[in-house]
Amino acid sequence: MNFSSLLRVWTLGIAAAAALGAAGPAQAWPDQPLRLVVPFAAGGTTDLLGRLMAEGLGAELGQSVVVVNKAGAGGSLGAAEVARAPADGYTLLLGTPGTQIINAYVYKQIGYDPARDFAPVAYVAQVPNVVLTHPGSGLKNMDDLLRSARAEPGRLNWGSPGVGSSGHLALEMVKRMGKADIRHVPYKGASQANNDLLGGQIDLSADNLPTALPLIKAGKLVALGVTSARPVPAAPEVAAIAQALPGFDLTSWFVIMAPAGTPQPVVDKLNAAAQRVLDAPATRQRLAALAAQPMGGPPQALARHLEAEREKYRVLIEGTGIRPE
Repeated sequence: MNFSSLLRVWTLGIAAAAALGAAGPAQAWPDQPLRLVVPFAAGGTTDLLGRLMAEGLGAELGQSVVVVNKAGAGGSLGAAEVARAPADGYTLLLGTPGTQIINAYVYKQIGYDPARDFAPVAYVAQVPNVVLTHPGSGLKNMDDLLRSARAEPGRLNWGSPGVGSSGHLALEMVKRMGKADIRHVPYKGASQANNDLLGGQIDLSADNLPTALPLIKAGKLVALGVTSARPVPAAPEVAAIAQALPGFDLTSWFVIMAPAGTPQPVVDKLNAAAQRVLDAPATRQRLAALAAQPMGGPPQALARHLEAEREKYRVLIEGTGIRPE
């Protein structure tokens, strides 16, 4: 065998070894339980979606996926824990606009870099927020709200889950696009805001539709509009805010993220498993009951979505004058 033939055999051997090395981690993984960190308390929309995905992923991967609730700092505590975890695919985050974008504008220190410290894995779902009022307010829809806010500037107040929350940003978009003066009342969570709304202490609030839906259907709160571009099947009677404010669209989303540096074969295996979960009819039925739209797609598409959302939220937040606390 001449030198050229030897060189070719050697090169092919190196390539084959590299391919086996790349495939090896994905073939062996997972060989132990996974952790899915939900960066908010149990019972909310993020927690419900996290538990749904953990159940499905566990069945697909053949290993249990344990949900760990780690709330605090608008989700930053849980996100920071995942950012610092080993990049081996065994610790994952159910991320939101707050953890992946907004918190970096709201807090001076969050303990991680949302753009650099995570690898996109799977786009789980979109969920609209809904603008709410109490039955005694006399408001029936967004047109009523805008007329009242313009007629008496500063009289109406709007409770949100906190500064920089999706409920707060929905208010700022309504104020800016509707040329309306409405006072912001920040709370430490959506449940506190909704409790005061139920009691008539505040006029308005915004919450994820899935958690607000039982209160709406029971007639305890009135839905004025959803923040998605169109009405949603779970509440077709609730108009989109875009009907009163054309172009309005501020939908919450939920994504699975891994620590940066997680091997691509592991990310791809996770993504494929998540896609199978999202494609299952049983999952789609459960998501529909939560007023959530399943998304899916490859990690590369999720990366592009996150980049576009960063720019959208940057423009919105800078326009509100929110400053890090």
